[in-house]
Amino acid sequence: MNGLVRLTLWVSLSLSLCAQAESVRYAVTSESWEPYWIVRDTAVSGILSDVMQALQVSLDEPLLADRPLPPLRAQKQFREGRVQLECCVSKAWRASPEQAEVSLWSDTVLDAEEVLVFPAGRAFPFGQLQDLQGHTIATVRGYGYIGSEYFTRSDSPDSKSQLRRVAQRRVEAAIIDRLEVAYLLREHPDLTGLTEQIELGPVINRSALRIRVHRTRADLLVPLNAAIAKVRQDGTLAGIVERYTGVR
Repeated sequence: MNGLVRLTLWVSLSLSLCAQAESVRYAVTSESWEPYWIVRDTAVSGILSDVMQALQVSLDEPLLADRPLPPLRAQKQFREGRVQLECCVSKAWRASPEQAEVSLWSDTVLDAEEVLVFPAGRAFPFGQLQDLQGHTIATVRGYGYIGSEYFTRSDSPDSKSQLRRVAQRRVEAAIIDRLEVAYLLREHPDLTGLTEQIELGPVINRSALRIRVHRTRADLLVPLNAAIAKVRQDGTLAGIVERYTGVR
């Protein structure tokens, strides 16, 4: 290999490393949260993945997804500053002191809404959490739920199982994210037959999903908020949601 070729390769590698150093990395977990994050091995898609790509258009620095990691490892990466962003989570989900002390927060990207899902024709009145008193509600094992002190949990391994239990009238209701229900019924053929056997009830809880910014990159907040406002106002966000769920 002659000197010119070696020099060319060195320059190319140096430029590549500089580009990576200047990029902003965001956390991705290896656990799917359909349709927000859809993880298949190392392939990542979903509403929030598409949102990050849409925000990139309005930002000067490249946004690069980190490799999918288990949730606790991904949070450790953020805490140590190895990734600078996390999209998109609620402040309440990262309220532990070790996470809160390194966190700044963007404006709201979108609101996640948990709804009650009833067996068709068997909805009960709901206006406040106390109305869940005495009811048996399908939940996902290991997840926390607002109002759980009032109702009897009936744990399922996942949201698909929750929907099946509701359709079979084995529980009085389930608590599931509204967009998740729409996506599952639309994209999973084994669930499409349940549409007539269930009915969506009222919203039981809302979580404002924001981008978490490591406090060492406070300079990102203004451009991020401007980019978030743009995708909300120009219909980009609504279009992404509709593409995955049919909901606008």
